[in-house]
Amino acid sequence: MTSLEIYNPRMTYNTAAVDYDTTSVDFWRYAAVETVQRLNLPPGASVLDVACGPGPAALAAAEAVGPRGSVLGIDIAEEMIALARGHAAEAQVAQAEFVVGSMDDLDVGVDRFDAATCVFGIFFARDVRESIAGMARAVRSEGQVAVTSLGPKFFSPLYGAFIEAALGEHPGLDVDVPWHRTEVPEVMRAHLQAAGLDQVEVVHEVSSLPLRTPQDWWRIATGTGIRRLIMELEPSAAERVREQNLAWIAEQGIDHVELGVIYCRGVVPAG
Repeated sequence: MTSLEIYNPRMTYNTAAVDYDTTSVDFWRYAAVETVQRLNLPPGASVLDVACGPGPAALAAAEAVGPRGSVLGIDIAEEMIALARGHAAEAQVAQAEFVVGSMDDLDVGVDRFDAATCVFGIFFARDVRESIAGMARAVRSEGQVAVTSLGPKFFSPLYGAFIEAALGEHPGLDVDVPWHRTEVPEVMRAHLQAAGLDQVEVVHEVSSLPLRTPQDWWRIATGTGIRRLIMELEPSAAERVREQNLAWIAEQGIDHVELGVIYCRGVVPAG
């Protein structure tokens, strides 16, 4: 069984939607806004946001393109789409629309958008290169495709501590997580080039996310793909892992986690 089959993104993120939304304030939103800013979108542009989650990148794009522009966000998880619609309504962003859909079978039209984004979702694709190619087909000639993935330092060092504690409770736990498929910058460069994009740029950045209290870490864990591993544990075992993680954070005096992010961008060839 592959890591994708184990993770079942639709079930995982329907279950984690609210916690993910809370976590996005700290991390996902930062990377989503950064992804959009790197595109330098002009007012009036149209944008496709794939695996949009609760909408941080889509709403950042909507702000960039303004009321004359348009944004379409799609996600496989219905609960994520509901959250995104709620955020758009709260912000009175009429130019952003959100629908349920899959990056494995994009059905949004051809040559329709000026740009497409996918932030922290491409590693769930059945075929990474084909999903990027599908995004490129939806974008007009000389438009941009931006794909942002997790880098090798993903929530270091706490993710490693979590895995050690989880394996202590469940030695047979499959920890082959999907984001390992896309955590190498040169692998991502090859994916974008194979998808037919030109002028490919790949930047790996490591930043720091402060932890106000040790409990912040467990909130992050339950609001990200790590939740799928937690769901594989018995409730009592998951609680012991939580307690062990929080105690380790306090003992080590850890007040932040490192965030490795790979920002990838390419241009649809003229033609």
